[in-house]
Amino acid sequence: MIHNDIMIIDDFIDLKYQEKIKNILLGEEIFGDIDFPWIYVEDVTSAGDKDSKHRPGLSHVYVDLPYEEERDLTNGTIKPNKLGHIISYHHELFVPLLEKVVRKLELNQAKVLQGRSFLQFPINTDGTIDAPHIDIYGDNKFIVALYYVCDSDGDTIIYNEKVKSKTYTIKKRVTPKQGRMVIFDGHLYHAAEQPIESNTRCIVNYNLGV
Repeated sequence: MIHNDIMIIDDFIDLKYQEKIKNILLGEEIFGDIDFPWIYVEDVTSAGDKDSKHRPGLSHVYVDLPYEEERDLTNGTIKPNKLGHIISYHHELFVPLLEKVVRKLELNQAKVLQGRSFLQFPINTDGTIDAPHIDIYGDNKFIVALYYVCDSDGDTIIYNEKVKSKTYTIKKRVTPKQGRMVIFDGHLYHAAEQPIESNTRCIVNYNLGV
C-alpha cells in the first residue's frame, strides 16, 4: 500500500486548492460564512501528559476520536467500523483531499478516525525535537495523512520504531512545503521540530483506518 511505509508527494492538490486551504487557515479568507477558529493548547504533541515539553501552539479538531464506548479501553483499540465524530464545519474543506488520498492508495474505502490542524510559531528555538509519539494507540491499522499548509522549517521526523523505545532511529526527515503530502504507517513513531526561521508552521493531520 505504502512503499517502505512512507509516501511523499509534492503538489498533491492543485495550486488553487492549496491557496484556498492556506488562506482559510491563516485568516485571509472565510469558509462559508465562518471564520476559522484556533484553540490554544499548552503542548502541540502531548498536552496534559506527564512527558509534555510545554511547547504551546494553536489547534483545531475537525474529527474527534470515537467515543470511549466505541473503544476497548484496555488497549485503546477502536471497535470495527466505528468512525471518528465530525465536530467542525471546516472538515468539509478537506474531503476532496482525503478522497484523493484514498484513490492514491487504491483503497476501497478509508475510515476517518481523527483529523486536526496545528499552528506553531518560533517560540521554542532550542533546536530539540518534540517527543516521539503515535497519534492513536492500540491495534488498529491506520495511516497518517499529513499535509503541509505553507512552506516553513520544522521538519517532521519519522522513526523506524513502531513501539515505544528508549532510543529512536530516524527513518525519514520531511521538510514542510506548501502542497506536500506525507502518507505513512500510523504505527511509525514520529515527531516534529519547532520552527525557528519561519513565522508560521501549519499542518493538517488526518488518521485514516484502513
